[in-house]
Amino acid sequence: MTTARRDGGLATVALFGALGAAVLTDVALSPVWLLCGALGTIGLEAIAMRYREAVRALWERPVVQVGSLVGVLAGTALAAVYRSRIVVSLLVGGLGAYLCVLVLVSGYRRHSARA
Repeated sequence: MTTARRDGGLATVALFGALGAAVLTDVALSPVWLLCGALGTIGLEAIAMRYREAVRALWERPVVQVGSLVGVLAGTALAAVYRSRIVVSLLVGGLGAYLCVLVLVSGYRRHSARA
């Protein structure tokens, strides 16, 4: 499995978990906080690009990947139970933006490899 597919799979599971928690607890998502989550993800990805090797070395550890997924799902569940519209919206917006970034980067790499 490629890194992009694995990362996309983890992000998709987290996004579905966040959306499911929002639906089950009837938390309405806020467009403003969705946008803030998306912008936050783009900012974090820009920082991660600057420190690419260190971030990759850390992320390649399975315990970090599983821990991140568990942390996001647990945080989302708590935010949904306590009906925190802001936190759930930030998470959904951030995860959605991350998936979009992943698709764009993967498409760019495929296109560059063919050229």
